[in-house]
Amino acid sequence: MATTELSPVVAAVLAGRGIHDPARFLDPAPLALTPAPLDLARAVDRLRAAIGAREPIVVYGDYDVDGIAGTAILVRTLHSLGAQDVRTYIPNRYEEGYGLNDAAIRSLAAEGARVIVSVDCGVTAVREARVARELGVDLIVTDHHHPPRTLPEPYALVNPRRKGDPYPDKELAGAGVAFLLATTLARERFDAVRDDCLQLAAVATVADVVPLRGANRWLVREGLALLNRAPLAGFRAIAKRSGLRLGGIEAYHIGFVIGPRLNAAGRLADAIEALRIVLTDDEAEAKELADALEIRNEERQRLTREVVSAARERALALSDAAVLVMSDAAWPAGIVGLAASRLVEEFGRPAAVISIDGLEGKGSCRSIPEVHIAEALAACSAVLTRHGGHAMAAGFSVAADRIEELTTLLDRAVLTAAGGQMPEPTLRIDLEVDSEELIHPTTIQALKALEPTGAGNPRPLFLIRGVAIRDVRRMGEDHLRCKVRAGRWTVDAVAYGKGQAVEAAQSEERLDLVFTLGSGMFGGERGGILQLELRDFQSVPGGPEATPLASASAGET
Repeated sequence: MATTELSPVVAAVLAGRGIHDPARFLDPAPLALTPAPLDLARAVDRLRAAIGAREPIVVYGDYDVDGIAGTAILVRTLHSLGAQDVRTYIPNRYEEGYGLNDAAIRSLAAEGARVIVSVDCGVTAVREARVARELGVDLIVTDHHHPPRTLPEPYALVNPRRKGDPYPDKELAGAGVAFLLATTLARERFDAVRDDCLQLAAVATVADVVPLRGANRWLVREGLALLNRAPLAGFRAIAKRSGLRLGGIEAYHIGFVIGPRLNAAGRLADAIEALRIVLTDDEAEAKELADALEIRNEERQRLTREVVSAARERALALSDAAVLVMSDAAWPAGIVGLAASRLVEEFGRPAAVISIDGLEGKGSCRSIPEVHIAEALAACSAVLTRHGGHAMAAGFSVAADRIEELTTLLDRAVLTAAGGQMPEPTLRIDLEVDSEELIHPTTIQALKALEPTGAGNPRPLFLIRGVAIRDVRRMGEDHLRCKVRAGRWTVDAVAYGKGQAVEAAQSEERLDLVFTLGSGMFGGERGGILQLELRDFQSVPGGPEATPLASASAGET
C-alpha cells in the first residue's frame, strides 16, 4: 500500500508511532526461510529419517494455546508426509508443571519413542536433554523463549533467539517456530496442510501476545483470512458456540474469545480437550469439544474474578513495591497468570502471582515495556528451581520458604531494569481527533488497514473532547455501557471491567474520552456494529473535578 493511499488518520497514527515506511509495515514480507536458524537443517534431516524408517515420533507441546497449536501444526504436517506413528504429549500443569520433565521423557522412551520434538518449551531443559541422550532418544527442541546462559544439549535446538543465530524473524511465537520447521520439512508438499497450519499459527501468535510486526503480522493476517473463509472444524465450532460471526473475526476476537476457551482446558485441568479440538476434522466431535471448553471457560472466568479480587486487595498495600509479588495456597496455578495481567493493567507495575502447593510455589509474571521480566527473573535464579519466558511474560517455580527472599531480589532486579525509578503508568494517545471525522464510515473503513492489531501494534487510542453521553448503565457484573453523541453520530460505548465507575459517569453530561474503535464481538443483531471501547475519561475542563477511569482490561476476561 503506497503512503499516498493512506487516510490522513492512519498516516498520522503510523507517523506518531515512528513508522516511516507504512507500506513495509502494513504489507510485510512472508515468513523468512533463509538464512535458516541454527540446527534447523539437523532437525529436518532427523525427522525425514524417522519418517522413512517408520520410527515413533512424539510431539511434546506446552499446555497453552501456543504449545497446543504448534503441536497441531507438526502433527498435521507429519501425517501429510506419511509418518506412520505420530504421538503427542502435553504435560499436566498441576501434576507436572511447565515444559519437559524427566519422568515424561523416561516414560515416552519406555514406550518406544526414539524422536521427541518439543514445541514452545525446552530451551532451559538442560537436565532433561541429558536424560534423553542417556536413554538414546533424539530430542529436538523448538522454542521461542529467552535462552538462559547455559543452553541444553539436545540433538537439535531450534530457537531464533539463540545468541549468534542468523535467522531474521526473532519474535516468532512457539507455533511460529513450529510453522517454520513444518515448512522446511515438507517443502513443496507443505501445500497440503499450509492453510490449516496458517490458521493455527495465527491463533497462537495472537494468544501468546508476541509483537504483531513483520513475519508475525504476515502470519496473523494470512491465517485470519483463512479462518474466516474456511475454518478448521475446531475453530468453526468454537466460533458458533461462543456466538462469533465467521467472516468478521479479527485478532481481537482471538485474544478475547477463541484463545481463552482453548487456554481454559490447560488452566483448570488437562489440555487434551484443546489439543483434540485443533486436531479433529470431524464437525460432530468439534461441537462436543467446543461445548466442553465453554463450560471450562465459564469456570475459569469465575475463578479469575475470585483470585483477582483477592490479589487486588493485597496490591493496594504494596504501594512502595517496584513489583507486586503475592502468593496463596488457594489460588489455582492456571489462574495466577491472568491475575498478574490484571494487576499490571490496574497498577502499572510488573506483577508476580504465585500458587502454593505444599512446599513449592508456581508463579507467573507479567510486565511493563520498561522491564524485561525474563531477564529480571534470571537475576533471581539462585532462589528459583526453574524459570523461563520472554520480555513481557514469564513463569517460575520456587520453594515456598524462599518466596520472601525472591520478593526482595525481584524487587531489586525490576527497579534496576527500570533505571532506578518506576515509571508512572500512562495511556499513550495516538491522536486527538474531531468526533465527526473519526466516526465517519470512510475513516472507520480506512482504519482496518492497521489490522491485525494487538501486541506491538495496538488498536489506535484516540482522544475526543467534550462529547455528550447518555444511558450510562452497568453491563453484566463488572462492565459499563453508555451511548456517546459524536457530531451527527450516536454510538455505543463500553468499558470492560469498570462497572464501579457507573455512578461517576452518570453525574456528567459531557466528557473527554480516550478510547479505541471496536465492533460488536458477537453475531446476531449486534454483530459488527461499531462501538467505542473506553480506556479513560474525565470531566470537561471548567466543569466538575475530573473523574478518572483506569485502563480497561486487555486479554482474557
